[in-house]
Amino acid sequence: MPNAVISQLTRQVQSLADKYTITYSQVASNIKTTEQELAEMMGKLTGNEFDMQGLAELTNLLKGE
Repeated sequence: MPNAVISQLTRQVQSLADKYTITYSQVASNIKTTEQELAEMMGKLTGNEFDMQGLAELTNLLKGE
């Protein structure tokens, strides 16, 4: 009986360790990098005056300005 409980606990702990392999700081870093890349790509877009104003505002948001 004790071995079964320990085995189950071990599996649950391993499951949690696998679930949180990627840390919050890594996810936040990936998001920031992706936002910067998107902002750079958006700089290559063209459109009318209103489209460009909208793109400029979105780019500022992505860059954190």
